[in-house]
Amino acid sequence: MFSLFCLPAAIAMTPPAEMLVTANRFAQLSNDTLNAHSLLDREAISHSGASDLFALLRSVPGVQMARTGIEGSQTSLFLRGSNSNHTLILLDGVRLNTASEGAARLENLPLHQIERIEIIRGSQSSLYGADAIGGVIQIFTRSGLDSATNSQGSGAGYDGRIEAGAGTESTSTAHAGFRARLDRTVIDVDLSHHQTDGIPAQNAPIPSTTDAAWQNQSLSLGARHNVDNNWQLWASWLATESEKLFEGGDSEASQRTTSAGISGRVNQHWQTRLQLSRFKDDNLTRQWGDSISTTWRNSLQWQNQLSLFTNSNTVVGLDVDEEKLDYLSTGAVLNVNSRNNKAVFAVHQHEVGSVDLTASVRVDDNEQFGEHTTGRLALGTDLGDNTSVWASVSTAYKAPTLVELYVDFPAFFFYANPQLNPEKARSLEAGVRSQALGTNLEINLFHNQIRDLIGSDASFSSLTNISRARINGMELVASRDILGWQSSLAVTLLSHKNRDNGQSLLRRPSQYANVSASRQFGKLDVLLDWQLRGEQADLDPVTFARSHVGGYGVLDTVFTWHLTPALDVQVKAGNIFDKNYEVVDGYNTLGRHAMIKLRHQF
Repeated sequence: MFSLFCLPAAIAMTPPAEMLVTANRFAQLSNDTLNAHSLLDREAISHSGASDLFALLRSVPGVQMARTGIEGSQTSLFLRGSNSNHTLILLDGVRLNTASEGAARLENLPLHQIERIEIIRGSQSSLYGADAIGGVIQIFTRSGLDSATNSQGSGAGYDGRIEAGAGTESTSTAHAGFRARLDRTVIDVDLSHHQTDGIPAQNAPIPSTTDAAWQNQSLSLGARHNVDNNWQLWASWLATESEKLFEGGDSEASQRTTSAGISGRVNQHWQTRLQLSRFKDDNLTRQWGDSISTTWRNSLQWQNQLSLFTNSNTVVGLDVDEEKLDYLSTGAVLNVNSRNNKAVFAVHQHEVGSVDLTASVRVDDNEQFGEHTTGRLALGTDLGDNTSVWASVSTAYKAPTLVELYVDFPAFFFYANPQLNPEKARSLEAGVRSQALGTNLEINLFHNQIRDLIGSDASFSSLTNISRARINGMELVASRDILGWQSSLAVTLLSHKNRDNGQSLLRRPSQYANVSASRQFGKLDVLLDWQLRGEQADLDPVTFARSHVGGYGVLDTVFTWHLTPALDVQVKAGNIFDKNYEVVDGYNTLGRHAMIKLRHQF
């Protein structure tokens, strides 16, 4: 089966020979995976002119982003219409979903540190366990990428990069990175800083009078060593610190992600990989008192890739997670602060003639809710004439957070429920990929039934598994050359509802699209990017009743001048028609804005 260009429309398309690591937990050509996926490499990230993950990922098919304000504000990601805590976020293989909210704090991850992003759409619990109902997004840092793909530069030498930028709202950015290669060893160091004065965040119920200023700084270190031609050792560390001002308060957040491992080939049929990691997330919010939460997670991942038959790959592995939460908030009582999860998984990929098969199964043993088994089966085939089709069926689940299970608020007569069960999902998918008449085309159809969703009980004094949801959708991605412009279109259509009351799900428009065109004029690259988003249901910030946010279209432009092979200047003009719109009801967004960057590589 062949690979179709599957990147979001605003980003340059990836070549057919691109490698994927996340789809089946081993490195393979993207044309060998039976998944809907998108790939963002460093070149695509730089070309987009995006300043954060919100601006970058909103162009990806199937990904809907929501944010309560501008940069640094709480950012939610809805993958294929599933909840914001239904997507597993990995950083160099380390789980970033917190033990308090269940979702990752995407607003605090700096783009400067990111080398590559793999987005796997559709349920992936059969490989990754909890939190993967909507899919998996794996972020590879510049210091951690090679350890994941088992590739590494060779020889001696060094290279580096420096970037500085300034923009409207007193925005400034700076980044410096350095890589040294010493025979079999590679060392990476990256440092970045970003800050903005922002704009007043809210327009209701009382408009903000204070700019929502934000700053973020990060440091990453990485080292990789080839012991010989078969074995590799690595270690990486990423630290981020963020501060955010908002009307009536402020917040501080920090993350520390540490991992180390060894991988190698035992013999011609057996490759093994062992990784140990530690994740710590601190969040402090000061508003009408202090609210503090800290997540610790220690993890072990051991997987073995076996070549048992011709044209096949088999992976078997073990995941162990130990999770702990510290939670301090006005009126809150934390009853139990830790749990562990052990899991075994297996995936088998086999090709027989023009037919591909992928089957995976995982058994999780959780200290809180016991055993849970999930699976996925996918079949695909070539139809000839550069066209292929595939289909899959899968099950998935989302584990309750430690806050939902064990944090009581007796002052507010609200109590956790330690008897909560996991939220569960069943999914069907089908896709077609084609290359004909100079056009690359991909169409994916999906159906997701989610049950036992966690919500308030009838007395509004506790939580229970009460709700059900149904999500149907289609993703269409097309690209071709039109009069010298590399043009692309990405459209996502959703039909979603809460099956108990028939209402649509919040902050998820039923239609959204991205149209882009890029062209090179000598040393000048031009990108035109148009974001389109339909109407969505939301919550009124005054009454908290259901409301609606209108649709909108926003046009951005990016100009990059390559002054020399090592030096370029990039100017991004965002919302050039100064569109007044909202992403979340009651929260402001930027009008016309701009950013200029100077980048040098050595």
